[in-house]
Amino acid sequence: MTREELLPDELFYRIPPLYYNEEIPLKDQIIRVKYFLASFTWLVTECEMREGGDVLFFGYVRNDAAPDCSEWGNFTLNQLMEVKLLGCLGVERDLHFKECKFKDYTP
Repeated sequence: MTREELLPDELFYRIPPLYYNEEIPLKDQIIRVKYFLASFTWLVTECEMREGGDVLFFGYVRNDAAPDCSEWGNFTLNQLMEVKLLGCLGVERDLHFKECKFKDYTP
């Protein structure tokens, strides 16, 4: 997927800025977008444009192959675009994903 397909402008502007949800328990934060590749899923709750045009996300990274390694944290759009499986398959955005609270998310 291209940068524009992964994060179209209309989607970017619907995602709250970093620290917007700081007072909201993680389980009650709204997942705004879902990215995936193989056993990895990135669930975004906040984002912010960075100098140079990269986007910094905050969300939950789910690792189905090693669930104990799943965690909340930051990652960038450029990092997502660099991830490749077998040298050619890249991260995709779930075009059918419906926003939901983290506690209500089901894979």
